[in-house]
Amino acid sequence: MKIKLILASLLISMGISASAISVTSTPGNLASVVGENTEEQSLEVKGEINAIDFGFIAEKMSALTTLDLSEATIVAYSGKPILLGRTNYPADAIPAYALAGTKIQSILLPNGLQAIGEGAFSSTKLASISIPESVKEIGMGAFSNCDELTSVTVPSSVATLNSHAFIDCDKLTSITLGISKINASTFARCKSLNNVTANSLIEIGENAFLGCIALKEFTFAPSIKVIGNSAFQATGLKAADFSALESLDSIGAWAFAQCSALTTVVMNNNTSKIGEGAFFDDASLVSFNMPLACTAVPSYIFKGNTSIDTTNMLTHNVTSIGKYALIDLNHITSFTLPNSLQYIGDNAFEGWTSLISLDAEGIETAVPQLGDNVWEGVDKASVSLLVSKGLIADYKDADQWKEFNISDRTSVEGIEADKENNRISATFVGDNLVVKAYDVMTQVSVYDSSARQFAIETTNSNEVVINTADWACPFYIVKVILADDTIATMKVARRN
Repeated sequence: MKIKLILASLLISMGISASAISVTSTPGNLASVVGENTEEQSLEVKGEINAIDFGFIAEKMSALTTLDLSEATIVAYSGKPILLGRTNYPADAIPAYALAGTKIQSILLPNGLQAIGEGAFSSTKLASISIPESVKEIGMGAFSNCDELTSVTVPSSVATLNSHAFIDCDKLTSITLGISKINASTFARCKSLNNVTANSLIEIGENAFLGCIALKEFTFAPSIKVIGNSAFQATGLKAADFSALESLDSIGAWAFAQCSALTTVVMNNNTSKIGEGAFFDDASLVSFNMPLACTAVPSYIFKGNTSIDTTNMLTHNVTSIGKYALIDLNHITSFTLPNSLQYIGDNAFEGWTSLISLDAEGIETAVPQLGDNVWEGVDKASVSLLVSKGLIADYKDADQWKEFNISDRTSVEGIEADKENNRISATFVGDNLVVKAYDVMTQVSVYDSSARQFAIETTNSNEVVINTADWACPFYIVKVILADDTIATMKVARRN
């Protein structure tokens, strides 16, 4: 007895588990060579094994935490149903669901392994995994729900990384990928993932990184052509820079929705398709430029984004604006509609309560068609709508449009706002914009037609002179706060 205790202590001090076994097997005979040692925690297997042997490990060796298959060869199996009723298993592949739900914490995979089957390691306790360079395919859900897995390197030999491969790996923080495509939900809900290296990507599938709340940065490879639906929805991204992605053709629906920390999106002008709600409910989004190749503003794209800068939000190439696309942008006072605009969808401009000026002068062919309640909540009668002279009669006859204060440039030039009260006026003397009031002014602000603020002057007088030499703009919006706290506004054309 003393000899056995001394031997056990010696094995532990040498770092060798006292509950370990090494065997050499032939296909289907692992059970016989393991014999009664089914309670072992560590197993090294040499020789040849097949799906029957994996079934034995999963069903009979319930205490196993360490498995060394580095000197084993997996041979094909065809026969009676095993492992969830499947009857055929290829050679050089970890069988589907082979070790799913086991206590395996560490595994060395066979040299020459070609594939890891569907669900092979799902819900195990693996902390890390070294995938051999020989592996060409990783099956659907192969490492799903591996709660202890922290880092993974997927070698460039892997041509196919199937959907849900690493979904719900709560502790996964780092991945390195050499593949060209990330399939659907591959890393979805990996809530600790914060470091992704993927320099060869062409396509990012739907839900690929859905719910990865710790993912604050992502370098988009220039080779990317497609970003799928909800690919980065509800992630922690702070910025998305696509400027170098010359081949990026499409961004899917809801692709970057609910990214509460996203402040900046830089688009490449070649991108022609953006899906519904692509940037929905990104409450911090301030900067966005619509690609020149994109002619349709999708529904819900900016719904919930109340601080976005309108400077490059749309281009003159846009022909349609989808429903609820620009809802509740209540900080915007002045806006220019795209020259090519033909249609505006339901409630697209709902909640623009600060709007004072709308410029549609560049639209010269026909009055854009409108969906229902496009301007819901907007006091249209108090909003100045500048239109092409040739269409002024059409606007005045068109539903919803006719409710605006409509004028063309001829009537705008020299206009004085608040004519009922004659409280302010603004005229150009050379490059100087002279703003006058019949009451004392406390603040004067000057904007362009896209609501970009050029100047703000604090004063206590009836006249302010603002130099506009550096601002190339055909007309301006002047907003004045008077001493009694009332606000007066007007539009004034530049005269050379």
